[in-house]
Amino acid sequence: MIRPGIHVWCPAWVVSPLRSRRSLMRAVVLASMATLMAARESRLVPAAHAAEGTPAVAFADFLQERGIDRAARDTIEHATAWDADVQRVAIRVLRRLGAPEDLWRGWKSSATPYRPDASAEIGDGLVTVQGRAVFVAPQPLDEEERALAGQESYDVVRIVPEAAGSSSSPVDVIVLRAPRAWVRWRVIDEPAVVIGLPLGKGSMPRPGPAPTDGTSWPEAPASLLIAATAVEFRPATPLGSLGMDYALFDAVRDGGKLVAGDTNAVYGMLKAVGGLADDPSAGRTDIVPIIDPSQRWFERHRGDPVSIVGVARKATRIAIDEPWRRDQTGIDAYWELFVFVDTPPLQVDGREQDSYPIVCLVRDVPAGMPTGDSISERVRVNGFALKRYGYPLANVDILSSDGDEALRGRRMETALVVGRSAEWRPIPPMGPTDGFPTWLFLGIVAAVAALIVAGFLSGRRESRLARTRSREELPERIDVPPGTG
Repeated sequence: MIRPGIHVWCPAWVVSPLRSRRSLMRAVVLASMATLMAARESRLVPAAHAAEGTPAVAFADFLQERGIDRAARDTIEHATAWDADVQRVAIRVLRRLGAPEDLWRGWKSSATPYRPDASAEIGDGLVTVQGRAVFVAPQPLDEEERALAGQESYDVVRIVPEAAGSSSSPVDVIVLRAPRAWVRWRVIDEPAVVIGLPLGKGSMPRPGPAPTDGTSWPEAPASLLIAATAVEFRPATPLGSLGMDYALFDAVRDGGKLVAGDTNAVYGMLKAVGGLADDPSAGRTDIVPIIDPSQRWFERHRGDPVSIVGVARKATRIAIDEPWRRDQTGIDAYWELFVFVDTPPLQVDGREQDSYPIVCLVRDVPAGMPTGDSISERVRVNGFALKRYGYPLANVDILSSDGDEALRGRRMETALVVGRSAEWRPIPPMGPTDGFPTWLFLGIVAAVAALIVAGFLSGRRESRLARTRSREELPERIDVPPGTG
């Protein structure tokens, strides 16, 4: 018997003392400058562009306003060595490239494909590189650089462009964070797509020192250095083959409601599952490891196919408010289903139960299927695992150790799955039976009806209470928060 519960994780803040008063003052000044810079940038580019008619911002104008246009990047373009001055400019570019996703969506569509014969001209435009990531390592930062970057290091990714072939020069990409799934300081071979800003063709960062048991940074020089906000990763999995960028999973957090960090992954999956066949192959059906927080299943299996079969008790249509999200996914709404799945006996909050609710987000539901807050329909959803979702239940009165009564809200944790649609399995109506005497059939029906009425009258109250408990396990609805860009 398992006991699904809540695991509360609290970050531990570790403060390293500065070596001197001068170091302290320098760090404070740099941190203050970074804060003022961020405030200035937030005024230059709005936090969201969801409203209709929002004017587009040209990428070149964006770079100029952020102070990272070609003239401001001259130190990198003409660098003969990757020294402290060059490093600071690179950090500034990485920190200021961030912008709302709807802006980046428009800019990416006009990016120039990488061509090994001509490479990319350095300027204020974007270039697209598609190929294989073969190495990734962190670029270390000193104390002052960490204050500017707001983190301990940034990542350098080496990519062999697809069009170039294995014998051509690779491209190096600097990014605040490369996909978490890629092992650092090891030779890898993963599909990668990057849309970024060309910085130069001369001096490049060279991560180090390498760990004693690892492989050093490749000796072969790169032909181009690019700065990017992210490197896309679409592995050869069922979901990756549909176009899902697994790097979006790095921002997903288990155990809570849908938050801003989950937004891009949710909409990325809703877009990807639109390419599923009408009858996709079923995935994992063993539900116990998925709903048991102690097994931490999602940390290793996010994006894996799962098959949910049970009774839908709730089906709610959720409108997509942001126009660019509707363009991205190809739909103007999605559906939220709460599907109760049969399980082995479980003890949840001190109560034995043999079913468990799974949250499914789907692009559509079958025509004619009942929807709303009070349904009972057999369904099957073939989809992909997103996260362990937590939400508050109705408040309950509890008695503290001091004898005081308090009103606290319990929480429920379950699996969140994204699929293309739900397969509706309505119970077929009973038809006439061939070769069976009508009088005998009617007699059996009358006897069964009498038994059913008697049982119904005696168990009506218990049934009503059981359904009430089931309803209490469901939140009103799930809303995907706006993206943060």
